Amino acid sequence: MNMKYEIKPLTEEEETFIEEKINAYGDSMAPSEPHTKEEQLVFKVEDEDKNVIGGCVVNIHAWGRAVLAQLWVDGQYRHQGLGSMLIRAAENAAREKNCYYLCLGTADFQARPLYEKHGYHVFTINKDIPMGHVSWSLSKRLDKDIPDYIPTNNTAVEHYQVKAGSKEDARIIDKGLDEFCEEVVPDKHEYITLSKKLIDADGNLIAAVICGIDEDDTAFVDGIWVEERYRRQGIGSWLFSEIAREAKEKGAYVILSYCCDWVSAFFFQNGFTPRGKLENYPKGHTAYELEKRI
Repeated sequence: MNMKYEIKPLTEEEETFIEEKINAYGDSMAPSEPHTKEEQLVFKVEDEDKNVIGGCVVNIHAWGRAVLAQLWVDGQYRHQGLGSMLIRAAENAAREKNCYYLCLGTADFQARPLYEKHGYHVFTINKDIPMGHVSWSLSKRLDKDIPDYIPTNNTAVEHYQVKAGSKEDARIIDKGLDEFCEEVVPDKHEYITLSKKLIDADGNLIAAVICGIDEDDTAFVDGIWVEERYRRQGIGSWLFSEIAREAKEKGAYVILSYCCDWVSAFFFQNGFTPRGKLENYPKGHTAYELEKRI
């Protein structure tokens, strides 16, 4: 690579700018679903003293997909139907937001059987993610007529109700889920940011990669962007190779990412393989979950 280019860390402001560029390009390839916008929803269940004993966080995406990002129930309140109540609340909210897919991730020490009872199907298998375990991505078509699952023990519906939550409630849910996961897979370190930019001799931003390493040594690429007049010159591939090298040096053993079909060729050319895919998402397209072992 010509030395007139220089790699530097990406600032938060620049990362926001890059995300906007990537999203704008995606919107030009696949228009958003009508009346659907990006937002986060929080639902909670409280005990009689107003303590949060369970909850979920749902991210709504403009292409008609919702992601059940977090679902947690306090240990002493499990196996009473609270999880099912929260899943139904998430699905109902997603439908109201005009989403036709609801996706989620779960691991072998979590709740895959429960999700499958609610009509979810595995579309991605992740071996050794986290290391020594298996995790899965599951999806459910919300525009299909699938009967509701009613747990054998459904006593929670008599004593509790699902309510809208706040950002503070989301932090409580996140903390509870983290503590549960940490008992099985202890964190190795804090999150490591690897996001980098490429600038020319005049200091102009011409390319960037948004990336980081989570607490389990899994790296994740959230986005790659190259200024249009610099594309098809190998700049994006070179910058990504530098990020991959640094990720490996810092202990990452795999890099995960996702993409839609209009940019899949770039990822395949750079050593990523599909772990799974969502058909007709966005409508008329295919979305891929990807990995690259390093």
